[in-house]
Amino acid sequence: MTTVFIAGSISITRLHEKVQERIAGIVASGLDVIVGDAGGADSSIQACLQDLGATRVTVYCTGKAPRNNVAGWPVHYVQSKARAGSRAFFTAKDRQMARDGDYGLMIWDCKSTGTLSNVLELLGHRKKSLVFVNKTRDFAKIGNPADLEQLLQLMSDSARRLADEKIGLSARLAALGPDRSADDPSPDAAAVAAQTVAAEAPASPLLKDPTGGTAMKLRLLLMSALRDHILQSRLSEPAAARLLGVPLSRISDLMRDKADVFGLDMLVNMATTAGLRVDMRISDRPDQPSGGIPGLGFQDSLL
Repeated sequence: MTTVFIAGSISITRLHEKVQERIAGIVASGLDVIVGDAGGADSSIQACLQDLGATRVTVYCTGKAPRNNVAGWPVHYVQSKARAGSRAFFTAKDRQMARDGDYGLMIWDCKSTGTLSNVLELLGHRKKSLVFVNKTRDFAKIGNPADLEQLLQLMSDSARRLADEKIGLSARLAALGPDRSADDPSPDAAAVAAQTVAAEAPASPLLKDPTGGTAMKLRLLLMSALRDHILQSRLSEPAAARLLGVPLSRISDLMRDKADVFGLDMLVNMATTAGLRVDMRISDRPDQPSGGIPGLGFQDSLL
């Protein structure tokens, strides 16, 4: 399942109707949402999600407990070696959300360095963002450094200088290179390519074939069975990783429905290791159309 990283400037305490409509589309499409625990936009996003009755939400935080979690959603704790309370301490969770999300929805006040840092992190992983600019009350699609450069034209000179001082904006943008694009495969980062699959609708087997395909259906069934087994056994993610003999990141992917990062053979091995019985039957009965993939139209309109 595709995961949307939603964040914004701390100065923004009320979401524009366009942003609320976009979040409503995400929830209606059954997509996973990850959000931070700060005040400002994070709190407003959480309130919007709560009003929509969203359940597929995870709150990320650094520290012992989230500062805000209005609906008591599951919490993902991010470890940071930085001094508690410092900028680096809190931005550790933002970097993790950029890694875990498939694309971003950002709300920007034309000066927030934190929001720009999130967009940069996503671009660094070859992932797209949709940025709502409060000043223009419109969305900007960010899929490459040139798109971001265009967005930065909305900043004042003083805000741009401050961004260079705080997050090294110009240097980080230059480091991406002019050709860095969310539409291009990464030549040297297999993990990044795997994370990007869900964000690229044309490249996803699930989105190419509305029926999902036999292999995809088998993978989804196996993933569902494994998740149920982990939950019913009350295993923590680290304990499940040890039991199944896989990296902790694979358990996290499993719990977030990231089917595209799993091979069928790996899932069969995990199920066997868990003590589950796997029976496969061959039939010449054609599959029936499923009526399309929920949320596809939303993803097209978003990106």
